[in-house]
Amino acid sequence: MLAAAAVAGLTVAGAPAAGAVPSAAGDAVTASVWRNVALTGTYTIRDDEGIFAAGTYCNGNVASEGWVNEVRTPSVWWETTCGGEIRVEKHVSAETDAGGGVMIYVTLRFYEGTNDTNTDLDAEYNFNRYVPA
Repeated sequence: MLAAAAVAGLTVAGAPAAGAVPSAAGDAVTASVWRNVALTGTYTIRDDEGIFAAGTYCNGNVASEGWVNEVRTPSVWWETTCGGEIRVEKHVSAETDAGGGVMIYVTLRFYEGTNDTNTDLDAEYNFNRYVPA
């Protein structure tokens, strides 16, 4: 059985910066809102081996920083293994809104099989976090 918990603290640092970019139509210039996003956190993975087994606990860290605007960024991701048979992937992307807030998109993927490189997806959990300006 796979049990895992992922906890990450999200912070937005820096003042919004405006820049001129062409619109999608290419005929006008619109202001773009840029934010510096720092994603940091820790997580714990627990590999349960049954009722009478103690299980294995593995800990890890997430740390990334970058500038985002209203165009959703490509995902950055981290991978962690535990107990030789579990892999957890954390995929994160972000975008700003017109008010300078940032929407953070997170996908967690939990794999469990005979080794930690397997492709046996046991669970996927998606959530978003909005960080106001």
